[in-house]
Amino acid sequence: MSGDRVLICTTNGTGMGHLTRGMAIGRRLPEGLAAVLFTLSQAAPVARRQGFLTEYFHAAGTAGTSKPDWNLAYRRRLESLLATYDPAVVLFDGVHPYLGLLDVATSSAHRHRRFVWSRRGLWQPGKGGQAIDRGRFFDVVLEPGDVAEAADRGLSAERRDEAVVVDPITLLDADELLDRDAARDALGLDRDATWALVQLGTGALADPASRLGIAAAALSAIGVRLAFVESTIARQRTALPPGATGIEVYPLARYLKAFDLAVTAAGYNIVHEVCVAALPTILSPIATSHLDDQVARARYLEAEGMARCWQEPTRAAFEAHLARLATPERRAAVAGRLAAAAFPNGAGQAAHLLAGLAGAVR
Repeated sequence: MSGDRVLICTTNGTGMGHLTRGMAIGRRLPEGLAAVLFTLSQAAPVARRQGFLTEYFHAAGTAGTSKPDWNLAYRRRLESLLATYDPAVVLFDGVHPYLGLLDVATSSAHRHRRFVWSRRGLWQPGKGGQAIDRGRFFDVVLEPGDVAEAADRGLSAERRDEAVVVDPITLLDADELLDRDAARDALGLDRDATWALVQLGTGALADPASRLGIAAAALSAIGVRLAFVESTIARQRTALPPGATGIEVYPLARYLKAFDLAVTAAGYNIVHEVCVAALPTILSPIATSHLDDQVARARYLEAEGMARCWQEPTRAAFEAHLARLATPERRAAVAGRLAAAAFPNGAGQAAHLLAGLAGAVR
């Protein structure tokens, strides 16, 4: 039936953040309106296993093509998908709308569709001017909220009045998370041990000077058991230290209550997932992230007593943060502050917006 689908286009060549947000919205569309995912993420098979009709296209730079050639190929593939599925609404989740996408969005052949840009906030100050100006080519700019929105000093804050802002988006609602014992049993973790989840994308575990090596050594020194997140799309597995375990599940958020604390980067998805799980966390922000101001997000949560912000890459600095989460009482205090800051899931609000747009088209 014409107009009974939403095409959700996501970026990410190697990650899953945008794809996960696309699935979060897609799974909440009302009955009679189905999501089709069109992604650049190599994790496309994960989306298919979650039950989504998923189309994959290679990311720019992965096939040796020039940017103009890639944009032309992207446009042709998108045009083909529009002809096949005839969606009423096209949602793009990414920080920089592609020229191939904009060519389609502004084509007279598609004026009967609605094009929406899901533009996450908290941009690094002074960056993204060219990208943010592309919002004018969309019918609606949608902004997933951020728990650290008050710390936003980027163009995303200056241009927020152009957007429809919803609450922070997570794949799962709080009532979809397993409790502590059920999560530990599902992951095969000792119920009586103290467990830390470690998800740091940089550094080698065998290098004692890397962030990953520092965190592993410091946690092990105080008797904390280690669970390392294994990427669902990694081609090689890391050799783990004795007593540690590898976790390769999706969605990871469902199992977060299995852990007593976590050490992670400060990206949008994982931060909001640990907030929903009320999981005390040491955040290691990636300062070189393209636009996402992970440093501002991590510092804000630390100032609010909701996490620790580990920036100086030394063991002494890490141990100082770890000391603030070393006892059950201290972790419980942080968990309480996270629980008090609970927010509605904006994925349902975003799905409602898309359904309204689709209804207007139909």
